[in-house]
Amino acid sequence: MNFLATTGAFGTNLSADQLIIVNLSAILVGTTFNAPQKLIKWGGVVIAVVTTTCALWCTHHS
Repeated sequence: MNFLATTGAFGTNLSADQLIIVNLSAILVGTTFNAPQKLIKWGGVVIAVVTTTCALWCTHHS
């Protein structure tokens, strides 16, 4: 339990920028997932997953 307290739920300490990206990705999925066009529906999901993954684990952000 001490590990989660020091590193966070994702194994990293989330910055405000990372939390904003995760929230914007959730909004993107929420607004595009009910679209009748499959390209918009799954495109929004793919973009959100890639963006969130990069925001959490890529090291090129400041």
